[in-house]
Amino acid sequence: MRDAKALSWRRWLLTYLALPFLLVGCKEKVPPAAPTPSLAGAAEGWNVLLVTVDTLRADRLNSYGYDDHVTSPNIDNLLSSGIRFANANSPRALTWPSLATTLTGLYPSGHGVIQNGYNLPDDLPTLPKILDDKGYETAAYLSNMCQANHQGWDTFRCSQGRDGRSVQWALEWMDEQKEKRPYFLWVHLFGAHGPYYNGGEHLVSELDPDYQGDLVAKKWRLNAVMKNSEKLDQDDIRRLDAIYDAAVIGTDRLVARLLDGLKDRGGLEKTLVVFLADHGEDLYQHHGYIYHACSVYQSTLHVPLGISAPGLISPGSAVTQAVELSDVAPTLLDLLAIEPLQESHGVSLRPYLERPTRGGDGKPAFSEYGDSRIRTAQFDGWKLVVNPDSIVPVCFADGPHNHYPIGTVELYDLESDPLEQVDLAEQHPGRVAELKGQIRQRFSNLENRAGDQDLSDELKEELRSLGYVAN
Repeated sequence: MRDAKALSWRRWLLTYLALPFLLVGCKEKVPPAAPTPSLAGAAEGWNVLLVTVDTLRADRLNSYGYDDHVTSPNIDNLLSSGIRFANANSPRALTWPSLATTLTGLYPSGHGVIQNGYNLPDDLPTLPKILDDKGYETAAYLSNMCQANHQGWDTFRCSQGRDGRSVQWALEWMDEQKEKRPYFLWVHLFGAHGPYYNGGEHLVSELDPDYQGDLVAKKWRLNAVMKNSEKLDQDDIRRLDAIYDAAVIGTDRLVARLLDGLKDRGGLEKTLVVFLADHGEDLYQHHGYIYHACSVYQSTLHVPLGISAPGLISPGSAVTQAVELSDVAPTLLDLLAIEPLQESHGVSLRPYLERPTRGGDGKPAFSEYGDSRIRTAQFDGWKLVVNPDSIVPVCFADGPHNHYPIGTVELYDLESDPLEQVDLAEQHPGRVAELKGQIRQRFSNLENRAGDQDLSDELKEELRSLGYVAN
């Protein structure tokens, strides 16, 4: 009897000990996660809308963390409708080089537009040429970069800084579209550019009602600050910020007018929408400089970038890895099922559009500086500026020649010092060497189309009127 009881007890114990394993074996197997659908060619035959804004700092949009004023509700809505790139970078803080990079996938030295006023080469593939060859109806309505040898556009008009007119032209063009061909429409707005007239004095006063100084949104006054090396106090700087923010708000309203008008006309159906800025603005944060052309810092190189496609790209995510404006053209061609560029310095961002939260450090982002050897590299939260020839650039017409000194080597920790105020090059020689190596590797074997170009007297005067040094 005792043996029977002992046997029964042993059987119960073995069953008890085995029960978890039996239960595991009985559990329903969880199927593996479905693979992310590929977006390669998913937008074949879709329209493309490219909206670019001149001189728009990423960190002055609320979706990029700005909270001093409500500046960008409409742009933020657009960015949230697709994937927002939190760390997009311009190849140069200058309009023509930057936008030419957007259209070609090449750095400025690669496409040859190394200065404002330079022309794109006749034989260079560009987005409008490629899409025009593929049967797209192509149209561009710009407020700046009017004379850059634009090719591939069925319709091209430039308003010389009148943003409202550019938007109205684009909407009228959409009214005229009767064919069923897909379209490529580019609208470039200028009003966030100095002297920031899109805001208007009334809006500036609303943002900064107690100011008693004499700083105003006038080119002569802003130029005087730099030319005379004026020391702005905190009230003046707050006023300058209000002037700029007002221009951003005005531009945001124009973006809404464009998008709402296109939507009402059915122009956003099956449409890839790309929104970006060509560069930002220094706003007195380095060397008392207000504008952008001389800057090598993230105040001008960090730009907003977003890509949306209703029904294809899941909305609402942000990509944190560094990307470049040279990535825009390869990405669009990838999504549109068009063969890739034979020569490109950028890469398709499709993997980020498919899975925005993918891990990894991504790739470095670089910038150039005209025909000089000044370069910057950003990677893994660090930023390097190299100026091996110790060039001190002239920043604006009739400006002082020592206004904007750029160090031979400068290193910044962007996570702790996003405004790049503390140079850490001496404390981190290893990091300097690493980033120098990345610059050398990136640019050593690239074809260089940069060279001197003759500018007409009319174009030189136009550039001077915008505050640039005429080349």
